[in-house]
Amino acid sequence: MSTLENKIAIVTGASRGLGEGIAVELARRGATVVCADLHSAEDTAATLQSAGSPKSSSAKVDVPSAASVDELVGSTVETHGRLDIMVNNAGIYTYGAIADVTDEDFRRTMDVNIGGVFNGSRAAARVMKEQKSGRIINTASQLGKLARPNEGVYSASKAAVILMTQALGLELAPYNITVNAICPGCMHTEMMEKSFAEIAQSEGITLEQKLQDYLDAKIPTGRFGTLEDMGRMVAWLASDEASFTTGSALNLTGGEQVFF
Repeated sequence: MSTLENKIAIVTGASRGLGEGIAVELARRGATVVCADLHSAEDTAATLQSAGSPKSSSAKVDVPSAASVDELVGSTVETHGRLDIMVNNAGIYTYGAIADVTDEDFRRTMDVNIGGVFNGSRAAARVMKEQKSGRIINTASQLGKLARPNEGVYSASKAAVILMTQALGLELAPYNITVNAICPGCMHTEMMEKSFAEIAQSEGITLEQKLQDYLDAKIPTGRFGTLEDMGRMVAWLASDEASFTTGSALNLTGGEQVFF
């Protein structure tokens, strides 16, 4: 198992779901993690502390705000002396036909999903260029590579994350900084269960049946992705073992989608 001993990491959207899974895995491998979220991430930080990462902490951040993200990165560097790993994971999901999406929902989706990645990547890059080292890891989506009805706005935001990741990977490579994106498929989170429960209810079937139907039809490996799957991929990209990987958008789909 690759070690991240003595590394300092920030994970946005760390209060639950994929962000929590990422934070837990980074801490398990030795990193000190600042668990950042618009909502309280104190529970996540407490979990890390009790699991052997006593310097891990929580912080409040509003990722569409450059000032908020700059303050988060600045306070992390002031406290710990450096920033080794920046995980731009915070995001929101928008569902609806493009013709029906409101201005507010469109702007909020772009502000959080791509604006948050821009703000986090820019703030981290400024620090990491001075250090001549670092890892920036962005949460995209399989839908950043795939068009589906009613998910066009969300897909557009995640496609932008992938292209920004690729460009930034080229820009920062001379400074010993790698930049990569992960494209999860259907991951088993609270948000996923809630969405599937609503669909199951509308179809007059149980949640369990809906989940099984989806697995049978869509995912060749026969299971949904887990928080641990996400955490392990982030941990690998953050490690020295991935030092020759940059500008990538790695699939984490269990075969639900297969892309170059």
